[in-house]
Amino acid sequence: MGICCSKAKAPAGDLDDGEQGFPWMHGDLFHHHLWTSAAVSMHTKQGWKGANQDAMTVSQDFAGHKGHIFCGVFDGHGPLGREVARHVRDTLPLKLSSALKPKTEEDPSTHTSKLTTEEDHSSNTDLHSCDKSDSTSFSDDTTDEKLLLSTWKNIFVKAFDQVDEELRQHSGIDCICSGTTAVTVVRQGDHLIIANLGDSRAVLCTRDSKDRLIPVQLTTDLKPDLPSELARILNCKGRVFAMDDEPDVPRMWLPDQDAPGLAMARAFGDFCLKNHGLICTPEVYYRKLSEKDELLVLATDGIWDVLSNKEVVKTVSSGSDPSNAARQLIDRAVRAWRRKYPTSMVDDCAVVCLFLKQPAADEKAPQAVSSLSNSKVVVSGEASEEGTTTVWRALEGVARANSVMRLPRMGRVLSWRRRSSSSLMDEDQDDRE
Repeated sequence: MGICCSKAKAPAGDLDDGEQGFPWMHGDLFHHHLWTSAAVSMHTKQGWKGANQDAMTVSQDFAGHKGHIFCGVFDGHGPLGREVARHVRDTLPLKLSSALKPKTEEDPSTHTSKLTTEEDHSSNTDLHSCDKSDSTSFSDDTTDEKLLLSTWKNIFVKAFDQVDEELRQHSGIDCICSGTTAVTVVRQGDHLIIANLGDSRAVLCTRDSKDRLIPVQLTTDLKPDLPSELARILNCKGRVFAMDDEPDVPRMWLPDQDAPGLAMARAFGDFCLKNHGLICTPEVYYRKLSEKDELLVLATDGIWDVLSNKEVVKTVSSGSDPSNAARQLIDRAVRAWRRKYPTSMVDDCAVVCLFLKQPAADEKAPQAVSSLSNSKVVVSGEASEEGTTTVWRALEGVARANSVMRLPRMGRVLSWRRRSSSSLMDEDQDDRE
């Protein structure tokens, strides 16, 4: 059905291959309430590689702070990537929330109490304005904002490290060659703080001086061939190279084995590579929101591998129904996969679209029940995969697989995909018509 909401306990029901919401959403592991103070569209779709390893979550009034919002998307990979992504989705917000909850006694050794004891948006209105350019960096004279970023960076780095260590010790999830990316955002009034681990991405839709919609990429795809990432990996005796069949996908390898072939330089899990340059330290970015900023898109690499930032912004902003924005974006990405990579398996996709401007009361979106207007909202989304195997099969397709576990299978997979490519191209032609 795609959408489910409840005042208390959600009724049981069948799910399709994704969920979305605006202004109400389905939550599969948490309680369900209507959400009135922000507009979000979220959707995930299973690819052709087996069980959906993507996950996502959204939380309003995050850590007990009215109006604060947390969003995240997670792209699992490896034999137990699905389990890793969902574990991180469920535990990371709790770690961050615990660090942000109001303290009963101020700790003079940190600035966290200053950040967390204010309960409304006015707590941040006295900060100086950030550089107005489309940049996530600060100007030299924005001391308060530098302090805000520094405080959030410490919180994010500590929480990511704690989650990664819990994965290392988790008896039920073998993370030796399994892991997940993460791109997460906290909106605190007119401040966006973004933490990125891996190659998922956050892109802002804003307006330029001529009032045209343009994309602003807020994160860097942390690929193994980035100069800073490559230098760290090589210094730790890891190796980076692309396979002959996918020369545009640099991968990370063990010093003495052609495994596991990880297509990113930072991730949760993947402990076989943690001594060889892979880290779980996120890059943390800041954006001061303005009246020109309209929406934020968080998505896994199943979107960005086939669509440009401009195409994503155009697709999300051009729809007549904002509640369907995430689904429309994924549908377009699937068509692009079939057209651009007909011999590859379509990747899993997960999208969260956060609309930054409050919809007017007279807009088409229904209003929530008033008795729930002050309710905290925690939402997570994942797809159900009835009739599909949960066994992860390495490299089911010749390109864009996050990790490679059994290289000898590649020739057989390539042969099979070539035999079926003509039918996929015919289907794509039908979509275009």
